[in-house]
Amino acid sequence: MEKSDKLGAEKLDKMRLPKLNEVLERYPLLKNYEIRRLNPTELRPDVRTRWKCMFGCDYYGKRKSCPPFVPEIDEAEKFLKSYSSAILFLVRFEDYDEYMDTKKQIQSFLVELEGKLVKEYPMVFTLFPGGCDLCDECAPNYEKCQARPTVSSVGIRISDLGVELGDKWLVSMILLE
Repeated sequence: MEKSDKLGAEKLDKMRLPKLNEVLERYPLLKNYEIRRLNPTELRPDVRTRWKCMFGCDYYGKRKSCPPFVPEIDEAEKFLKSYSSAILFLVRFEDYDEYMDTKKQIQSFLVELEGKLVKEYPMVFTLFPGGCDLCDECAPNYEKCQARPTVSSVGIRISDLGVELGDKWLVSMILLE
């Protein structure tokens, strides 16, 4: 896959994302971030990411953001390829003590930003960095659920996005159409 473009907030404003800075102001742990534009049609979902979820992740079968609650890789690939543009949103966390708080803030941020962008991009959809932690446990109904699938659960290998395990980046995606 071709290397993604790194973008600053100013350039994103030109992409009609003026709400980004307004929303970011409410999330103090999201100050050290990087934004890259990417073409979702170039992503090559890998079924092995789902296997890693099934065997080794505590969120498997417990969170609606994770398998088996998210579509299989073939369906996820069709879904990703239906979008013409995406923004990779990476947030650095300093140490593992602040990891969970940062992860919760980015998940809340993504849901809020998605809500603000829906008028401009009716099919906007976000992918979370790791299993959803917006609630302590998933409610039995989906009515109030704000969970979104994780980047890995739809088959995207984080290393394909230029991030390696241990880099201390939380990786999320905003799909635009």
